Amino acid sequence: MKKKINFFIFYLIIFFSFNLIANEVPQYIQPEPSSKKSNDRKFLTTKDFIVVTANDYATTIGFKVLKDGGNAVDSAIAIQILLGLVEPQSSGLGGGLFITYYDAKKKKTYSYEGREISPKKIQEDVFLDESGKPKKFFNAAIGGLSVGVPGTLKTLKLFHNDFGHMEWEKIINYAIEFSKKGFIPSPRLINALKKEKYLFRLNPNSIYKKIINNPKKKFFNEEYTNTLKTISQNYSDFYNGKIAKSIIKTVIEAKNPGLVTYSDFKSYKSKKQRAFCHKLDNNYTLCGPNLPSSGTICVAQALMIYESILKNLKSMNLNKILSILDFVYFLRSKTLADPDFEKIDYESLLDKKKLFENFKNFKKKDLKVKTSNINELINSTSHFSVIDSFGNVVSATSSIESSFGSRLFTNGFFLNNQLTDFSFKNKDENNKPIKNRPGGGKRPLSSMSPIIVLDKNDKPLLTIGSPGGKAIISYVFRVLIDVLYKDLEIYKSVQSPNFIKINGKIYLEDKSLKKKVSKDKSVIRNLTSGLAVIKKTKNGFIGVADYRRDGSVRGQ
Repeated sequence: MKKKINFFIFYLIIFFSFNLIANEVPQYIQPEPSSKKSNDRKFLTTKDFIVVTANDYATTIGFKVLKDGGNAVDSAIAIQILLGLVEPQSSGLGGGLFITYYDAKKKKTYSYEGREISPKKIQEDVFLDESGKPKKFFNAAIGGLSVGVPGTLKTLKLFHNDFGHMEWEKIINYAIEFSKKGFIPSPRLINALKKEKYLFRLNPNSIYKKIINNPKKKFFNEEYTNTLKTISQNYSDFYNGKIAKSIIKTVIEAKNPGLVTYSDFKSYKSKKQRAFCHKLDNNYTLCGPNLPSSGTICVAQALMIYESILKNLKSMNLNKILSILDFVYFLRSKTLADPDFEKIDYESLLDKKKLFENFKNFKKKDLKVKTSNINELINSTSHFSVIDSFGNVVSATSSIESSFGSRLFTNGFFLNNQLTDFSFKNKDENNKPIKNRPGGGKRPLSSMSPIIVLDKNDKPLLTIGSPGGKAIISYVFRVLIDVLYKDLEIYKSVQSPNFIKINGKIYLEDKSLKKKVSKDKSVIRNLTSGLAVIKKTKNGFIGVADYRRDGSVRGQ
């Protein structure tokens, strides 16, 4: 009897220990938890215009702007402004974004970059502890030290100045009127708050406790409404006025105080340039953001190797696709960073012959990158796609990095922890400087991949992107293989299980994939993509929102 009791006690200890570990791991690797899978409003065919976002409130407002005569740019601005209210855990005014835009009139594709910039005072060893070892992720991410100067608002204003149709004030007013009325929180926001460990420790009186206590009751964020009123009249207040000063005060007085200054805010500049475009063997052209987003380059490299292997094989198995991803992530860690600070050999990186030779060598030597920042694998972000009746196309990905960012909250929005996208180490195993190391005024490397695919006549065929940190590259790569090479219908592709291989480790979304993977050890876990895809058809468009999130499709 005593043995049975002891065994029972032992079992209970193991059970509760396992649950504690299980609860810790998702928070560490995937700060924003997965939500209940849904197929509501996830698929739509339209003739005139179409909107796909990760939140139905945002989709609805984007649709309304188009219906009221706005263009894709106006719609995108309204969407992003509203996402900061209804999906605050993922993106917002306190973060950054990348936009890829096809202008139907000029028939050109542009990239707008609003990546956060590190304070000028920051040092290379900012994320090392006293013993010179990398800090634990949340020791670095929570508080002010991880906050970069937000770029979202300035980029949206630049985008509007160049291509907007409606008045700026009118666009912002859509979100103001919505905010005044309040909203019922989405399942994903409720779920994220329930599993959040740091926000309420940092701010016990957070307004988001109201959602925890009354999830079915309308939620009001009056501070955000007031901020929107301010920026609708004078957006520059965010960078050189009261809002800027309030953000800086919040950061420097926070736990783990940050280094941002008024000068950092005043000197922030968004970038507009021609999109980074690469023509594939099948004559489709991939267009997306330039560095410091690694998304376009990495997806292009993966597809180039895929094409090289495909020529010599009748079929492509999952093991080979995973090995391609593993190699691309290896290259990313070794070769990519902010091009304003590091020399990037674009020609070599996109030379198909060299790339394939390096891939074969990588597999032979079984190379790996020692990394301390596991959190870079999966994190919180949001993606949306818009096509208007004029043929203009927007593909946009925005983020505050981790779920609820740094957890610092001011003026109705959360501040990013984007600086933890830098490598925590500043030197590699050979004592050579790591390209993506921290530095004053530097932009951390991103994996955001808001991509527009042009057809053989250089006209938009597809717009795609996803949240997911480094896994974004894998999600987008998977769907592009399905759609561009296998002619699979996009809704079937989006519903297919996700996978990723990085640093030799394989993560699979579904047990069914286990049979398709070789003897390598693989882990089954949530891979919560938020794909928003639109494809041009003979008669209009097909739009698909990822069933893993709260997103939807609307159009006419």
